[in-house]
Amino acid sequence: EEARDNSLSILQKTVNDPKASKDAVDAASKSITAMASATLQESKIESLVTAKGYTDCVAFIGDNSVSVVVKAKNDLKASDVAKITDIVVGETKFSAGDVKVISSSQQ
Repeated sequence: EEARDNSLSILQKTVNDPKASKDAVDAASKSITAMASATLQESKIESLVTAKGYTDCVAFIGDNSVSVVVKAKNDLKASDVAKITDIVVGETKFSAGDVKVISSSQQ
């Protein structure tokens, strides 16, 4: 989250810099839009996963993959991983092979 906020701040400075070239402003604007889209997708994935009965979930969309960390009431089974993967595939452009589901430790 902190790294994303820092990146967003730098991109926003470029967009607002009157000395920045049009190409730099366009590239920064495109990156901001992509970050916003990924953040919305992550939030939706997290909501859908927790709606399936998992106690907590954090999703992160990278350039080439999606990682989903899930805290479940019990250990994750293959069927759980399949359900979560289906949610991610349905909400993103990624294929099942691009999705990594990680079980967080129980506390």
